[in-house]
Amino acid sequence: MTFNELVLADGDTPSVMEAVIHAMIDFRREMLDNLKLSLEYHKEQLEEIKNHVEHVIEEQEKRFTLQVVKLQDNIETMQSQIVELQGKLKHWKVIKNHMEDVIEEQQEQLTKRVLELQDHVRRMRSQDEEVQKKTMLHLDQTSLQLNKIANALDQPNLRLVPSACDEIKSSSSGTFFIRPHGSTEKPFKVLCNFDNKFNLGGGWTVFQRRLDGSVDFNRNWESYKIGFGVVNGEHWLGLETLHLMTKSGRNELLVLLEDFEGKGAYAFYDGFKIGNEAEKYKLTVGNFSGSTFNSLAGHNGMKFSTMDQDNDIQDEGSCAYEYEGAWWFERCYMR
Repeated sequence: MTFNELVLADGDTPSVMEAVIHAMIDFRREMLDNLKLSLEYHKEQLEEIKNHVEHVIEEQEKRFTLQVVKLQDNIETMQSQIVELQGKLKHWKVIKNHMEDVIEEQQEQLTKRVLELQDHVRRMRSQDEEVQKKTMLHLDQTSLQLNKIANALDQPNLRLVPSACDEIKSSSSGTFFIRPHGSTEKPFKVLCNFDNKFNLGGGWTVFQRRLDGSVDFNRNWESYKIGFGVVNGEHWLGLETLHLMTKSGRNELLVLLEDFEGKGAYAFYDGFKIGNEAEKYKLTVGNFSGSTFNSLAGHNGMKFSTMDQDNDIQDEGSCAYEYEGAWWFERCYMR
C-alpha cells in the first residue's frame, strides 16, 4: 500500500494512524536517500566537468602562451629587420645624395665641355672652309698641270702606255697593258700575239679567243659592249674597245683557225674598222687573202646583233637567237 492509498476514515484506530505516520516517515527517508544519491552523482559529474574544463583551459593557456612567445619572437625579429632596413635606407640616402651631387657636378662639367667643343667645331669649320678653298685652288692647279702632262704624254713619241700590241717590242706572246687612243679609262690587260704564224708578223691584239667552250658566248648587248671572259683563256675584248682601237689610222684583221689535230688556217684583211654604238658597231673589212674561205664576205657592212638586240636584215626571226651567239649577221646563214 502506497502513500496515496492511505486514507483515514472515520473510526480508524490510533494504531492505524501510527502506521501511516511511520510509512510517511519511511517514504520521506527513502526520498532523502535518493536525493542524496542523486546529489552525489551530480556532484561527481560536476567535478568531472570542472576537471575537464580546467584541463581544456590549461591546454588553451599553454597554446596561447606559445603563440604569444612566437609572436613576441616574430615581433622582435621584425623590429630587428626594421632597424636594419632603416640603417640601410639611411645609408642609401647618403649615397643617393652623394650621387646627385656627383651627377650635378658632371652635368656642369659636360655642359662646359660641350660648349667648348661647339666653339672648337665652329673654329674648325672656319679653318676647314679656308683649307677647302686652298685645297680646291691647289687641285685645280694640279689638275691643269696633269692635263698638260697627259696631253704631252699622249703624243706618239712620248706615250708611256701603248695603244695596241703593235706598239710593244716583244718576241713572246703574253698579256700586256694597253690604252687605246682617245680612251679616258685606265690601262687594261690584253693578249698580244707575237708568234708570226704564216709569216704575217707579230704584234696582233687578240679581241676574240675560242678554245674549249668554257665561256658562254650567248650573251646580251651590254656584255659584248664591255667585254667578258679571261684574257689568257676564252674571252671577248669588247665592242667599245674595238671601236676605239680601229676608229683612226689603218688597221688589219687576222683570223687564225686551228683544229684539234693542230692543223691551222688563216684569213687576212688589209682593212678593219668597227663603228660606234650609235652605228650598232658596224663591221668594215678590206681586201681578203688567206688559206681558208672569206668568211666575212657576207658580214661586211653589217651591224652587230645579240640575243637582246636584233640588227640583222633577216625578214623574220633573229639570227643571234637562232645561232645562240652574237655576230655581224646579215641573214641567218654563215658564208
